[in-house]
Amino acid sequence: MRILVVLPDNSLGGAEQYLKMIVEYYSKTNAQIKLVFLNDKFQNSWVQLKGYDNFEYKLYNSSNRTINVLKFVKDVIFSNKNGFDYIFTSHVKITGILGILIKLGFLKKRYFIARESTSVFKRFSGSKLKTYKFLYKYGYSKVNLLICQTDYMKDQLIGAYPKLNNVTKVIPNPIDLRKIYLLEQEKIEELEKGLLGNYIVSAGRLIPEKGFDILIESFALLIKSTNEDLNLVILGEGVEREKLELKIKRHGLEERIFLKGLVLNVFPYFKNARTCVVSSRIEGFPNVLLQMMSQNTNVVSTNCAGGIVEIPQIKVCKIEDVHNLREAIYETLNTDCSMNRSIFDKYLKKRSIENFVLKMNANLV
Repeated sequence: MRILVVLPDNSLGGAEQYLKMIVEYYSKTNAQIKLVFLNDKFQNSWVQLKGYDNFEYKLYNSSNRTINVLKFVKDVIFSNKNGFDYIFTSHVKITGILGILIKLGFLKKRYFIARESTSVFKRFSGSKLKTYKFLYKYGYSKVNLLICQTDYMKDQLIGAYPKLNNVTKVIPNPIDLRKIYLLEQEKIEELEKGLLGNYIVSAGRLIPEKGFDILIESFALLIKSTNEDLNLVILGEGVEREKLELKIKRHGLEERIFLKGLVLNVFPYFKNARTCVVSSRIEGFPNVLLQMMSQNTNVVSTNCAGGIVEIPQIKVCKIEDVHNLREAIYETLNTDCSMNRSIFDKYLKKRSIENFVLKMNANLV
């Protein structure tokens, strides 16, 4: 079995984590897997796959993304005569580009499985949305299965492109609990020494969509209105770092809010936190929410995606509402949520990677 997985870069956000779970699942079947990264963003745990015999690891490292895409297209045209049994993507631009290459006969496949990673029609506008619409129209016709994470995401997509209805299915995000249970046992020195104190935690790329600016404002309110001995830890890196640092400084919270940057193993941080928080403005569906639920019984999330309110026992609040988020965090800090453990575990087991692949294969057309 030959599998192609194409990613925009070698980072490890939610969409990339989904593809990594797919890769690790099929690696156990002795499939020959080709991993393609269209940009060298920064080092992460993908590199551990370089040494395996059944992996081909291709990284395009020009600083110009367009040049990397053109090099990739050239390689597809001249180097993939045998085709692939499965092609996996989870980004609209890449799905569209591969679909066009398949349509032109340059790339052969048995099954092309794409996953929507965000609500494009809600998140983007202007020329960027026009680009996405072009890719949907001309690239998605060759997709055999288009996976949406929620009914809300599917309804938006089919409303814009009814022709995709037959191949579009809702399959909730998977989570690899066995791997998580190994990672959660790692000893983190600053946690072992208590250097972060009592803390709440959030995680994700430092971009506007993640709402960390709202979280910082809510935390500032929480500290001013209570006697909580509490810090805020944000795991992740991104373009908003400087703006967030300025906001932290304006509130005089440099000693209480920690921007930790890229953290490869987030699970011990989730496990030892007083409360875990998703503060996003908009998401396809936040994988990090499931990861938090696997480690902690105190979990807060904004209503940033379809399906959030259906998750049992998490505390849901409004998006972009500083006061509502502050109240939700305060409530979890002062409520015994230990009974949530069995409820969360039952919910998460339904989302195993094995169940995900079974549903995926059952829906291939």
